[in-house]
Amino acid sequence: MDIDLRLLRSFVQMHEAGSISRAAERMACTQAAMSMRLKMLETEIGAPLFRRIPQGLETTPRGAELYAKALGVLHAYDEMLSQARIGGTVEKLRLGMPDDYALGWLGAVLPGLETAEVDLCCDLSAHLMAGVQKGDLDLALVTLAARPVQAVAMREVALHWVGSTTAAPARLAAYPEGCVFRRAMTGALEAAGLGWSLALQSRNHAGIFAAVRAGVAVTAVAAGTAPADLPEHVSAPGLPPLPKVPVYLVAPPQPRRIARKVQDRLIAALQMDRF
Repeated sequence: MDIDLRLLRSFVQMHEAGSISRAAERMACTQAAMSMRLKMLETEIGAPLFRRIPQGLETTPRGAELYAKALGVLHAYDEMLSQARIGGTVEKLRLGMPDDYALGWLGAVLPGLETAEVDLCCDLSAHLMAGVQKGDLDLALVTLAARPVQAVAMREVALHWVGSTTAAPARLAAYPEGCVFRRAMTGALEAAGLGWSLALQSRNHAGIFAAVRAGVAVTAVAAGTAPADLPEHVSAPGLPPLPKVPVYLVAPPQPRRIARKVQDRLIAALQMDRF
């Protein structure tokens, strides 16, 4: 069936106003016209949408279901019309980066994208790399043990410790096995002849930083990406300096227009050490 959008708008107003007369005022029409629209819509649906009660209108279960769907339809229509009037559609950028990179660096990416819609995916670098390979992501910032063939730029960044420890061996909060940061921490400790144990393993930074704030673990972050309340340090008692790690900008062979624009800006940012 094809339902006139005017009927849906009138129905939404009746639902929200709880009265045909108040809905008619909002729609700048007569009460008789509003009643006719309701009758036409109920005929199309094949079921009553309201029950008459002393206080006005009470929505039936079918009416409540239609209301939720009508809001989505009207919103999509209004958005489409608005975009058509301003000339063109909103471009969407599918961007991926680990959540700690997003915490520290996303602000450097967003300026200049005011007319675009950014769909940000925060995940482990290996998963983000797979997203680029499958075409699910336009661009991603990742740290991997080996340079991926899709890398279009690279920069080495310093790692800093976050948190302090008096325990021996050091207790670590880290991403799952395979994380380059985790390997850097354990490798530096072992090279210095220091032991370590795992206090917490998490796939996101919220759990890791919670353990650090609780004073039960230390972790490593790319320089400048720690939360404001957690100071970074190069080394500390029982915590040797950490090696640098690579950050790769990866992209598919033929990126979309919006992705090319952001890709060029990210390459420049990496080369100029603006992160």
